[in-house]
Amino acid sequence: MKILVVDPIVKTEFMKDIDNIYSSLKIKGAALDFESLKEGPLSIETEEDEKSAVPDLLRVIKEGEEKGYDAIIINCFGNPGLEEARKLVKISVIGAGEASFLKIKEMERGFSVLTTVEEAVIRVKRNARKCGVERFLLSVKPLGMHVLELGQRERLRKALVLKGGKAVQEDHAEVIVLGCTGMVGNAGWLSRKLGAPVIDPARAAFETTIKVLTELQGARAFV
Repeated sequence: MKILVVDPIVKTEFMKDIDNIYSSLKIKGAALDFESLKEGPLSIETEEDEKSAVPDLLRVIKEGEEKGYDAIIINCFGNPGLEEARKLVKISVIGAGEASFLKIKEMERGFSVLTTVEEAVIRVKRNARKCGVERFLLSVKPLGMHVLELGQRERLRKALVLKGGKAVQEDHAEVIVLGCTGMVGNAGWLSRKLGAPVIDPARAAFETTIKVLTELQGARAFV
C-alpha cells in the first residue's frame, strides 16, 4: 500500500515535526510519503484559508494518483477540497476530520471537539453536520491558540487539559476529538488525564485509510 499524506498548506518547520509523528503510525506493508503545497496558506483556520488551499491541493492529489499512490490523506481536520478531490481522482481520498467523525459514528457517544480559535468553530459544526454526527456533538471548545502556535508544547498541553476538562465535566462529553492535526501526538496522555477516550485525527485518518485499502484488496481478490 502506497499512501500519500498531503499537508494542505505551505510547509513550515512545525509541520515537519508533525509528519515525523505521523510516520510512527506505519505498519508493515504500508509506505507513507509526505507532500505539501507550493502555493497556499501557511495554516488553515478560516473558510478563506480553505478556499485558498484547494487549487494547489488538487494539483498535488492528481499528481499523487499519476505517481501510483493507492490513497491520499488530506492532513487537515477541516477536510479542505475533499469533495472536489474525490471527483478528480479514482483512488481513495480520506480527510482527517471525516475519519475522526466516522469513529464517532461507530461509537455513538456524545463528544466535544477541541479546536484552535473561535473562527474555526463554524467549520467544525458544518463538517459534523455533513458527516451525520451533529446529534452527538455537545460542544466545540477553542483553545485560543493559532495553528502555528501549537508547537508551544507546554502551552498546548495546559490548554488541552483546561478545555478538555470543561468538556467532560460541564458538557458531559464521553469522547474528546482533537480538532486539528497540529495537535497530533497528544491523544494518549490527554485520555489518561481526562479519563475519557481522545480521538487523534491523524491516527483516525491513517487507520481509516488502511481499512479502506484492505477492503479494496479483499474485494479484488474475489474478482
